[in-house]
Amino acid sequence: MAEISTGQMIRLQRERRGMSTTALATQSGCTPRHIELIEHGKRTPSLPLLREIAKVLGVRTAVLLGEAPRDSHEPSRPQISDIERALFTPRSLAPDLEPPDAEQLAERVAAARASWFGSTRRYSILMSALPALISDAENVALGDTPRALSVATDAYMLARGVLKHLGRVDLAHLAADRAMRFAEETADPLMRAWTHWNLGQSMLADDMHQIAYDVARHGLEILEPHVADGDVRHLKALGALHLLAAIGAARSGDDDEARERVRGPAAQLAQRVDDGSDAYDLAFFGPTNVAIHMASIESDMGRPETVLRIADDIDLRRTPSIERRTTHLSQVARACEDVGDDAAGLLHLLRIERESPEELDHKLLLREMVRSLARRARPSWAPEVRHLAERHHISN
Repeated sequence: MAEISTGQMIRLQRERRGMSTTALATQSGCTPRHIELIEHGKRTPSLPLLREIAKVLGVRTAVLLGEAPRDSHEPSRPQISDIERALFTPRSLAPDLEPPDAEQLAERVAAARASWFGSTRRYSILMSALPALISDAENVALGDTPRALSVATDAYMLARGVLKHLGRVDLAHLAADRAMRFAEETADPLMRAWTHWNLGQSMLADDMHQIAYDVARHGLEILEPHVADGDVRHLKALGALHLLAAIGAARSGDDDEARERVRGPAAQLAQRVDDGSDAYDLAFFGPTNVAIHMASIESDMGRPETVLRIADDIDLRRTPSIERRTTHLSQVARACEDVGDDAAGLLHLLRIERESPEELDHKLLLREMVRSLARRARPSWAPEVRHLAERHHISN
């Protein structure tokens, strides 16, 4: 099945509604010419504009990005039927069998998480590992001990993050909900706080920005009474929740609160932790991640020049997470395109490929950027972008 571009999907949804490019542009806050360029694949829309277009068309942003259909068999798209089967199949443990060992599963989850955040083959590894991790998490939870429930929670939080990046927001919601269910049974405020952060991330991926903000606020209320008696793990979770609330506020239109949260409580907490800390931390919270979030907020506000200015001072080598690095580089590449610096945009796309070669196989908006860039490439660097597209089977 041929890959449908974002521009083609926007045109399809617009024409289904009998809407002109002028009407869509007017309601989305851009020009008809810009909509035409997007629909013809000569520009990729910024995420803020894409959200506005989705709102006008009455669809989710993920639909315009070409969200993978269930059991997708598209070229360069992940095969996730095994993960679906694990998620929707009832617990398979026979009544007379002992549940799997929680500590062994904890080691496997930790190893899978290390691969997800540190391996150049992170998509392939996690696609292979997740089905068994999900099935075993359900069976471990049958032990109904705090440790068993905590391990099951951890497995589902990892699954949520992977599924989000694979474009399966529907399955990410399911994993986030199950993580929260198990965490509530542990009564551990730290684990409950992390599942609120986890659920909020899933809400952001589905354009539910106000809900994400509310979820973050609730997580803060759960965790804050315990921070004084806690350790660096509590500080990192608290900081991550403030960053989540900031992104939710920014995407809901409250720019001032978004900036205040990042520059205030998040930055203050970051001064008390280290980027490379070994403490349990799903968000890699620290000074570098706070700076990355400031750039992300400015990106959400449609200020590419500010994104680039902030990015100049960020040393990505300080964060151990490939996911954090590639997400930030994607935003910088997007900002370069917005200011008309295509050569710099190509440079950052090549950096993403070096960090995580599979990223360009699975991230549809990145593939759109490569395709659009190839169509307007200058002769001096056209071969580079053409070879990049060929390496990842991106048709022009």
